[in-house]
Amino acid sequence: MGSTFISLGRSAPSGSSGVTEVPGSYSPAALSLPVRRRLALSSTVAMLGFVGGMFWYQDWRYDLPTPRPANLEQPPIGARIVSPAVMAALGEGARRPVFLHFMNPACPCTKFNRDHIAALSRRFGTDVTFLAVLEAEPDTEPAAAFASFGLPMRAIEDADGAVARAYGIYSTPQAVLVDARGRLRFRGNYNTSRYCTDERTEFARIALERLLAGRSRGSVPAAATRAYGCALPANGA
Repeated sequence: MGSTFISLGRSAPSGSSGVTEVPGSYSPAALSLPVRRRLALSSTVAMLGFVGGMFWYQDWRYDLPTPRPANLEQPPIGARIVSPAVMAALGEGARRPVFLHFMNPACPCTKFNRDHIAALSRRFGTDVTFLAVLEAEPDTEPAAAFASFGLPMRAIEDADGAVARAYGIYSTPQAVLVDARGRLRFRGNYNTSRYCTDERTEFARIALERLLAGRSRGSVPAAATRAYGCALPANGA
């Protein structure tokens, strides 16, 4: 007995390619031009919304204070701090005031204040020794990244966060200023403005001016003590 064949579509006419046309199928090329334009516009709007949302999230994230580690210990202003790593890097420079610039080359906020710290170093560098303390993720090369910043100062790597802990630093970028006797005179933010553009709150610059004018004693403004930016990798955050 012969086999029975059931066709689900229309038979192709004689002389055709033999392709059976299935009802309900479509191809993008069959869409009208207005429809294709609307689809392209919708895709563009969605992509722009996604990118805008990412920028907003990053902006919001760095507007918030950096969480303080539960085990944070901060020496008080006026305390004498001795960090072997800093002393070894400074050499003769340790006999005058020292400005420590705690930075993570991969942190966006560190990049935002690059011009400001460079200006401070050029202005006060004849009277104060500037040293960058590099905080970075494991298995990275912060020294190479630091070189790309072009800052006029030397740098040391703080892979385990020991230098940061000695001075009570838990975020970047942060500034520390010690006098010629190694006593802590300032620890805090550079500015309330992310790009360090508010002259009224240039805390690090004001601290430098006060120290060199012999007026380093006194309290640090509360706004300068709230850390913003990137938590140190050594914090475990």
